[in-house]
Amino acid sequence: MAVTRSPVAGQNIPSPYAPVEHSQAFAVFAGKSDLNPGRLGLGPQNATTAGGQYTVAFGPMNLDVDGTLFMSTRDVLDVSRPVDDRSLGTTDIDIFLFDLRLRLNLTGPRAWHGLQPFIAFGGGAGFPVSTDRRLETNAEMPPDEWYEFGRSFIGTLAGGANFHVHDRVSIRVEGVMNLWKIATPAGWKTVAADPLSENPESEWVAARTIRVGLAWRF
Repeated sequence: MAVTRSPVAGQNIPSPYAPVEHSQAFAVFAGKSDLNPGRLGLGPQNATTAGGQYTVAFGPMNLDVDGTLFMSTRDVLDVSRPVDDRSLGTTDIDIFLFDLRLRLNLTGPRAWHGLQPFIAFGGGAGFPVSTDRRLETNAEMPPDEWYEFGRSFIGTLAGGANFHVHDRVSIRVEGVMNLWKIATPAGWKTVAADPLSENPESEWVAARTIRVGLAWRF
């Protein structure tokens, strides 16, 4: 008896999952950020962000080296003036964040119909690049009342997705939350400025960012 192979058995069912080739990538991105200025309102506020990222993949995990510039503003407040008349205006402050992240691709080293969602976490450091001091100088504010961003540890949590539009090119959309500490200037902690000792020594605040990027894999 002759045995014939069914044509159905010879058909290949295409998988919606495709491997993501190339283990390294470089990306550029831009976004908008909502920054918490702290309880006293001294810290950086809303910002435009831009930066770059280098990635190395290890199976479903990635190591991301991320650098972000926050082009932000802040309110300049004079603590020696009445509470309802402390604002001297708004000025610029630019902050650079550098962090290392572990990124877990939720579909592993493959993309589902070109989509590869992820979550990431990590930490690093932040420091000011430039701070406009003209308002403090013109008002002759004592230096111990000036807000200083200083250098701060940065915690990072992120989530988003890569859209692989080409073998080497992907578009990334992600939400990022950074945590850093705001220190209160010494001049805000004197008996004259804070008779009830209500001003915090420092506090952790969040920066929430939505950003879009373009990556090249190699």
